[in-house]
Amino acid sequence: MIQHRLRHLCLSFLFSIVLLGLSQRSLGLGSLPAGVAITEDTAGQVTINGDPTTGKNSTLDPQLPITATIFSGVPGPAACRGAVIFRVNLPPPPPSTPPAGAAPGTGPPTPEQCYDLPQAGGCGYFVASKDAGCEARLFAEPGCRVYLNTAVFVPEPRAVGGAWRSVGLRCGVPAPDPRRLGPPPLVMDGGDVSLSVRKRPGRRRRG
Repeated sequence: MIQHRLRHLCLSFLFSIVLLGLSQRSLGLGSLPAGVAITEDTAGQVTINGDPTTGKNSTLDPQLPITATIFSGVPGPAACRGAVIFRVNLPPPPPSTPPAGAAPGTGPPTPEQCYDLPQAGGCGYFVASKDAGCEARLFAEPGCRVYLNTAVFVPEPRAVGGAWRSVGLRCGVPAPDPRRLGPPPLVMDGGDVSLSVRKRPGRRRRG
């Protein structure tokens, strides 16, 4: 009787060890580095969060690829319509060493590159980090002639509409200094908005 109980306990212990090893192998716990968290979404599904190389939570790379994509259609409610007729990847501008007391930034603006579109473009995405200082000048004629407007590269695919036949792209453009833009036309005084208007001297009309 005692031998039968001992045999039963040994078999139960071995069975528990086998189940524990299979569960760890199915989740891959033994291969995950330190600092990587596992979040259970639903039964049988997990999400691995964190950077397996550094052991810290991963963040978005601030240096986005500099891309310009132009479509044949017009802007829709949420995205550009039509087919892609032009796409280019630009290299990042070279960094510069700012003078003492100045904020860090990029070097001098890169020379503008003019690109002719194979057909008229009506919508475009201009994506880059704000630190890259990229802009696209949009033209109505090939050869970057008949200037229309300028689109600034932003860190998200934001639809810009128009009718273009060529674009001029450059990066490294410094952001404007707010101190040099002058005072705004609207003056806030005590919570009210007023418009400063200078009256021109003239002759008064007598009744």
